Amino acid sequence: MKQIISSIFIMLMLNCKKEKPAPQTSNEIGTLPLKKLEKINLPTEVIQVDVKFVGNPVITNKSIVFRYELNILNNFKVPFTLKSLEIYNLEKTDTPISKLDSTYINRNFDRPGGTTLDDIKFLEGNDFGVLNIELIFPEQSMIPQKIFHKLYFERQKSSGEFASHPMEVAIVEIPELTTLSLGLPFKQKGQWLYETDSHQGARQITEGQVTYPQRFAVDWMLINTDGSFAKGNIKANADWKTYGVEIIAVADGEVVNLKDDIKENEPLSEKMAVRMNKETIGGNYVVLDIGNNTYASYGHLMPNSLKVKIGDRVKKGQVLALLGNSGNSDCPHLHFQLETKSSSFFGGEGVAYTLPKFAELKSYSEEEITGFFKSNMIPSIPAKKKVKTNVFPIGYGLVEIK
Repeated sequence: MKQIISSIFIMLMLNCKKEKPAPQTSNEIGTLPLKKLEKINLPTEVIQVDVKFVGNPVITNKSIVFRYELNILNNFKVPFTLKSLEIYNLEKTDTPISKLDSTYINRNFDRPGGTTLDDIKFLEGNDFGVLNIELIFPEQSMIPQKIFHKLYFERQKSSGEFASHPMEVAIVEIPELTTLSLGLPFKQKGQWLYETDSHQGARQITEGQVTYPQRFAVDWMLINTDGSFAKGNIKANADWKTYGVEIIAVADGEVVNLKDDIKENEPLSEKMAVRMNKETIGGNYVVLDIGNNTYASYGHLMPNSLKVKIGDRVKKGQVLALLGNSGNSDCPHLHFQLETKSSSFFGGEGVAYTLPKFAELKSYSEEEITGFFKSNMIPSIPAKKKVKTNVFPIGYGLVEIK
């Protein structure tokens, strides 16, 4: 699939009182008290490692998830290869809380601006990479207050032998669990396919600043009761079950940005209706300021379907627009995300939130989702449901909304 929203499924889906989201502790990394980290076994430090932003961990339908990005730069002329990574509780350093091997690094190490690499883990002088990290905790009591990272690098010496260099770096303070709970971004009941995993590494640059606005983005797609995505002509937007669904405000807020004139794509076509750039990638969209430095963004909407204008005050549940297939989208679906305030769409940092209630039917792998779209069908939808409250849906799955 294309990349606003990065994987095949991505593009297949991204109270009387005035209601405001609860304050969050998400923030940029400041100066933290330094622990005496182990010195590198080189005459001087040559690898720069830092974390620019951390958001709140969130309780999901599977576990507690904490997502962030580790920036890594080789500031030396000698090449280094990142072999593995361990993450430790700063107050308990005997056993790592997570071990990330070369397979994980190959899958999650982004090399922005780089050419095709034989080994993505190989960093020459001034080479840069971003390791997208997801820490998973079974329960809240297991979340440490602060963590640090131990990176294992390898370099080839002039003799041809290889030397290993462990480096303890990047102390991070973990915020409290998110307390931000929102309504659903649609009012239509039924069975909804969702996807979240492949959004995390979607990097954006706005006015020279790098952000990850899609860190907790969700793609949503409504399916027919028989498990199919479309009835009739699969190449016609109107024949998809999810097309034209009313999109609603997840909280009280103010409309601060929108677009309403992007042509729609033909479903499952390799050709987009308009050229993709930062102004068109989200298609037709609405952005709400819902308070506490937080924006709610809705992408891929139907052209000329917006019911609001910039400056409008809206209430939770109010209809904003209709779901469509515009922008970098392969078929009708809604892309929804929360991000910190910014000067443009997709310019802030993605933040986590929870949904009040949904019934979980089944989880899937990315490979399974790919197969479903090839056949226009989700087979054998289970009748058994697990009701989830105040959690964020993670991964790929099917839920029922009543």
